[in-house]
Amino acid sequence: MKNKYNYALSILPLLFIILIGKAQAQVISNTFSPEIIIDASSEPYAFDFNGDGVIEFYFLVQDLSGDTTIAGLPATYEGSGALLGCENGKPAGATSLETAAFDVSLFNTGDQLTVFQEYGSDTSYALGIDLTVNTGIIGSLPYQYGAFLGNQGYLGAMFDIGGSLHLGWIELSVSADGSQITLHSYGYDASQGGNPLIVGNSNTNVHEIPYQDVDIHFSNNILQVDLKAFNADAKLRLIDVSGKIRLYSELSNIENDFDFSVYESGMYIVSCEVNGSLYTQKIILH
Repeated sequence: MKNKYNYALSILPLLFIILIGKAQAQVISNTFSPEIIIDASSEPYAFDFNGDGVIEFYFLVQDLSGDTTIAGLPATYEGSGALLGCENGKPAGATSLETAAFDVSLFNTGDQLTVFQEYGSDTSYALGIDLTVNTGIIGSLPYQYGAFLGNQGYLGAMFDIGGSLHLGWIELSVSADGSQITLHSYGYDASQGGNPLIVGNSNTNVHEIPYQDVDIHFSNNILQVDLKAFNADAKLRLIDVSGKIRLYSELSNIENDFDFSVYESGMYIVSCEVNGSLYTQKIILH
């Protein structure tokens, strides 16, 4: 779907609200037919994963030019930028150790997307930028940035549907000069619970924990996790609403008790992984 876009990207808060999920993940995927092509002459393309009228991302291309400085010397730049605008969606990526900036990541077919990866919270990101910087004295210098510049791959995403966390992917490519974005396909997990997702595939081999594998009870800020086998490969995480992991513990006992009263009041997510299967639950600490 297309929508007029005023280039002022606004932030819609995305809460990490996960409901208890017991069903197998339901992954919905589709191709863009015809493929969506966005360039500088196009209106930004508004993308809505599940067609509920809530926009997750905008894709747009802009011609870029202006003044800057390099080593204190005046310079000009010109070129193109393939950009991502964020509303209800957050892109998967990583914070650069050198610049402390968040960079969007390119995923390949078969990569796994989980809620434990890092997701950006800004309103816009560069998918691919190609500029020529003219300094006069030093000459012309190329500047290229963005994981998708000249590449085709998958953008990982986290978004909200009616208070439930979902993961998805969008297959796209950006031309080598940053002047065109092409959208090829997309997919998302329509079931509740933020299940791990295999990008590029219409099915997932990750199942939620069956009832017989684990019992989880929460009352008065105390979490009880009872495993059904000593040799279970089990891990527990407590995640706050910003996505930060506040507690990580490998479960080595049949009965495991956790006192969460030491944490601030508010909403959290308990994630329990047993033998590769995942259970998630929203809890409120008082």
